Amino acid sequence: MITQSSTGPGEKARTHVVLVEPDVLTRIAIADYLRDCGYVVIEAHSAEDAIRVVESGLAVHVVFAEVDLPQMSGFDLARLLRARDPSIGILLTHGPEGAAEKAGDLCDEGPLPKPYHHEDVVRRIRLLREGKG
Repeated sequence: MITQSSTGPGEKARTHVVLVEPDVLTRIAIADYLRDCGYVVIEAHSAEDAIRVVESGLAVHVVFAEVDLPQMSGFDLARLLRARDPSIGILLTHGPEGAAEKAGDLCDEGPLPKPYHHEDVVRRIRLLREGKG
């Protein structure tokens, strides 16, 4: 399932974030918060959904993905996206132990452990967009 918020014709281009989170309640909560902060959020349930969004030609600036995704891990998604377009900022979040080491070379500032604060997500996205992540 892919859900996208859109910008109107008169709006300036904004940061597009693909949010990949299988848990619907978590995804809705962070997506709503990011939209309130002015981001265009495309919600994806799986890595496959996220890949379809990136391949659609939409300008994707940041992919924020759970490490533990169905079918394809967030790590594999990050590797694939880095290979296709190194300019996409990658932000991974995790719950399982040991994920921090594995994610270290795949996301720019290391993984964001769950439970995370919404403000931390926005701070990381800003850093990625500014090239400081």
